[in-house]
Amino acid sequence: FNPVVYLVSGFRWAFFGMADVPVAASLAAIAIFTGLCLLAVYAIFRTGYRIRS
Repeated sequence: FNPVVYLVSGFRWAFFGMADVPVAASLAAIAIFTGLCLLAVYAIFRTGYRIRS
């Protein structure tokens, strides 16, 4: 799974009107990857992992 492929394909569709990957798949993959990143950041801040006091 490479989220960069979906991101580049989405930009290609936005600028040129054509994409290698279906647009719905690109939007779904980007949304899922963004959600996972936000959950990871939330978990890190919640636990205080490696944050100095």
